[in-house]
Amino acid sequence: MTLEFSHKRLAQISRYRMPPSLNDVERLLSRSAGETLSFEEINTLINGIGSADFPRIKDCVIGASSELRREIFGSKIIPMAPVEVSNYCASDCQFCGWRSSNRDMERIRISEALVLAQIRYLIEKGIHYIELVGGDDVRFVRDILPSLIRSIRRLSQEMGQPVKICFCTMALTARQYATLREAGADSMIVWQETYDRDCYQRHVVRGPKAHGIGERWRVDSHGDGYSFRLHAQERALDAGLEVAIGAILGLNKNLNFEILATIDHARCLRDRYPIAADNPLIIGMPTWNPITTPTTDRRPAYTDNIDTYFSYIAALYLLALPYEDTWVFPNCRVDIDTQVESVQAAGVFTSTEVKLGPGGYLPALLASMRRRGESTAELEALIEAESRKQHVRPSDFLRALDKKEQFVHYYGVHEEYVRKFAHAGLDIVRGW
Repeated sequence: MTLEFSHKRLAQISRYRMPPSLNDVERLLSRSAGETLSFEEINTLINGIGSADFPRIKDCVIGASSELRREIFGSKIIPMAPVEVSNYCASDCQFCGWRSSNRDMERIRISEALVLAQIRYLIEKGIHYIELVGGDDVRFVRDILPSLIRSIRRLSQEMGQPVKICFCTMALTARQYATLREAGADSMIVWQETYDRDCYQRHVVRGPKAHGIGERWRVDSHGDGYSFRLHAQERALDAGLEVAIGAILGLNKNLNFEILATIDHARCLRDRYPIAADNPLIIGMPTWNPITTPTTDRRPAYTDNIDTYFSYIAALYLLALPYEDTWVFPNCRVDIDTQVESVQAAGVFTSTEVKLGPGGYLPALLASMRRRGESTAELEALIEAESRKQHVRPSDFLRALDKKEQFVHYYGVHEEYVRKFAHAGLDIVRGW
């Protein structure tokens, strides 16, 4: 059965919205222990969100998932950090701050030297999983990313620290994924955004994400961007990369369908490819947050607050995919306490210190160097050169970095996450 064919069945299942009682949930979890949850059963659990008994249902479900999480993963957490290199974008996605039509967004590509300085800072903190982010910036992916991956490999060797290198870009062809794998990349992230084709086409209107891209890096003007993106993970797996999947929670009003389709996608990939604990499949949980240019934000005035049941959704993903080779990934688009609760319930992989906007870690890096009494002259010279390209003073350049984010994120330093995780009985591990 193809993914798109199975979506028809999942859409039918998702239309059943009768909230279960606490007794219903307890019976379902007791009966399904040790067995794979059916999509009908998962849908019933999702409907618990609409129950008057939700607080107690949430406690029951998170209790079951927390126990399962301990069984499979113990207390370990693998931290990751995204490093944004470019916020140029050739796609026009109505929900995103980086969309090509957003004239309020200031654009920048950070130099390799500044990228490497930030990566060194993160590795020294104990974060060994680095995600390189560049939106749908063809120039970045084609001309800069392969060389940057090789440079990070050299930096890792010089520091004597293992690093996993991930990239988050537009969906690519099989050959393009193979090229990045050959350069030294380990993993890719492509969120489907929404598994509902109609919702996808309403929001994604131009560019590579709308139509796909060819071997010569040109947009296929008559291509089917939805399908090209949906099967990106298969092409990446064929190239030897690890992969991540996920839908933006809150983008599609039919939350049930998005959760069911994400689980279906994960199960299909696990059935067809040699997913393993040392080459895991990652289930992402991006949420539809405001963008950093408020006057051009097309997010509706009222958008469902996913934060209130974010940890519950994380728990459902683990209960539906209870495998050592499948990592639920609660991220920093929710506040730190919600994120910690979600990791405790289901996540083994999560973002800790995250500063987005290309160059976002530079102020913290400068402050860290000054505290240690290190010379910042070389780094400040690099920042000044970047500022000149932007035609602003270095101080203004540094202050404006957060405004170049794709979405609004929460921020906490890595050490704060470590403390909160330790309080929850969880341990950050170096590496994976």
